Amino acid sequence: MKEIIISKKMLSQAEKKVDKFEFNSGIGLSRFGSERERTLFGYLGEQMVMKFLNITKDDDDFEFDLTFKNNKIEVKTISCKFKPPKHFLCTVNSYDLSGVHQQEADYYIFCRILNDKSCGWILGYISCKEFFKNGTFVQKGSTAFPGQSFDKANATVMEINRLSDISDIYKI
Repeated sequence: MKEIIISKKMLSQAEKKVDKFEFNSGIGLSRFGSERERTLFGYLGEQMVMKFLNITKDDDDFEFDLTFKNNKIEVKTISCKFKPPKHFLCTVNSYDLSGVHQQEADYYIFCRILNDKSCGWILGYISCKEFFKNGTFVQKGSTAFPGQSFDKANATVMEINRLSDISDIYKI
């Protein structure tokens, strides 16, 4: 797990991207999300990964966010109140309520960011195929994990401690 301090520049870059969209919480799940704050955290996660991997340009494609060593990377980020323990879950939601939508990326990189946006953690990475093969599918509305709410979408989840260390991504 790699801690990243969020700079004013990183926050500004994320805000510029999120300001391009109009948000309507009544539209439900969509390709670009319906919640401004969640989308902002997503773009901040991309900024953290770009800083760590020294990537200067994002791809900004629905299917993947970044390219690293000719691999398509999808960054998944959520906000949090504290540094997450390694038994916490990484989640990939699916806007396809009839099953699972798998984006056309090669790897997921998971991040958590403090609610105050001061810092965050790159939790690790995993190939998308391995994530869906070894993760746990959770049906929308399920209470399979006590204390976890899956009321917006189907999801696939996996514990942070099952991810590869982010420092090893240079080996891909």
